[in-house]
Amino acid sequence: MRRPAAVLVAAALVAVCALFAPARTVGASAPRVAAPWTPIKGIAVDLASQDRWPDSRVMEIGASLFATIRTRFHANAVSLNFPFWQRGSRSNDPVRGTMTPSPSRLAMLTVLAEHYGLAVQYRPYLFEDNLRNQSRPSITPTNVPLWFRNYWGFLQPYLVSAAQAGASSFSVALEMTSLLPYLSEWERVVAKAKTIFPGAIIYSQQHDPQVTVPLTERGYDAYQPIVLKSPRQVSVAAFTRGFIQNFQMAEMQETPRDLIVEELGIPAVAGSYLRPNYFHYPPSTPVDRRVQADWFAGACNAFYALHLKGLYFWSVNFNTFKPTENDSALIYPWLGTATANVVAACFARHR
Repeated sequence: MRRPAAVLVAAALVAVCALFAPARTVGASAPRVAAPWTPIKGIAVDLASQDRWPDSRVMEIGASLFATIRTRFHANAVSLNFPFWQRGSRSNDPVRGTMTPSPSRLAMLTVLAEHYGLAVQYRPYLFEDNLRNQSRPSITPTNVPLWFRNYWGFLQPYLVSAAQAGASSFSVALEMTSLLPYLSEWERVVAKAKTIFPGAIIYSQQHDPQVTVPLTERGYDAYQPIVLKSPRQVSVAAFTRGFIQNFQMAEMQETPRDLIVEELGIPAVAGSYLRPNYFHYPPSTPVDRRVQADWFAGACNAFYALHLKGLYFWSVNFNTFKPTENDSALIYPWLGTATANVVAACFARHR
């Protein structure tokens, strides 16, 4: 259950809304109107390896970060992305690692984010640096049922934390393409998760949008290429058309209005729109901020044109965040750049 302070705040908001609600005429039937579109406007935050910070420092960074996300970027949601670990791509031991924040720390950050008016999603992801040139979509455990039993052992305390702190959604996994054929195992995970966590349960798909986990809401990591014949064709309009086409392709199955874009990001590198999921450029790679800014703006236009359920821009690094951060010389992050202005303008379009 939520903490008492959160309950009191919620009760106060209900009372204020009731006080200022327009009076209804006795005996008159209320006109039928379409439900308003209330999209998730989110920023993804990466919490990897923040274990070096004491709680006091984590709360200090969190307060500054969440205030920035809410006021500067006009967001109403934040996803807390945190890694789990396993020995290798064929091992069966997914567990909490040294780089993984504790459930209690995530609960603290959740309550703090809610104080700033942000809905919170928990979003665990498989740490890839020790997978021997493999990636999370291609892992091949030697004992799949054992992998799922261990994964549930990792997930359970975080589901409890999310429920107690009042998180709004929980991603049970992301980009686990090689494990998607084991749908009965996922069904058991999701069913057990729903007995603990009352909010939305999400699975984030990437390369195979036609296959997802049953009984979950539809998340999507939008790293599909948009093919342009020449760098001269880079523009917001070209990327807008590309995103609309990608979000409406036949393999997406359901209406785009059911779609939550869980990750929207791209390196600020010339030609990166041809492989937006590549994040291994050498440090000396020249910055092309226009590609990133136009990519973000095109995705924003598609978000509004198709009335998607939600959009999270990827990402802000919790460990390095400062309100004055300027990432102009870096190709992956975007705070303090033209891309940050695109994010703020995007979410300001919907009040």
